[in-house]
Amino acid sequence: MNSRYEQALREIAAVEARLADQHVPRRPEWTCQSCEPDTSWPCVPAQVRLAEQYRNDRIGLSMHVGSLYYVAVNERPDEDAAVLYERIVGWIREP
Repeated sequence: MNSRYEQALREIAAVEARLADQHVPRRPEWTCQSCEPDTSWPCVPAQVRLAEQYRNDRIGLSMHVGSLYYVAVNERPDEDAAVLYERIVGWIREP
């Protein structure tokens, strides 16, 4: 594995540890662990939590979801990368 991927995995593990049983991704499926089965992650509660966590740091939020996207693309090679991008990163463009 390359170091960028390993760093992204460490960042995800740190967030998951902080959030414990809350709305975190079930990987490698990238569905929500707390919502109904097959609910895509980030679900609305996860988006709200991430937006609150990075309230005054849009760049930090962008970097974090970018790292998540990088990992998701590597874990879901058969899924369309553009669809994954819209799902994992695209929501942060919303006001």
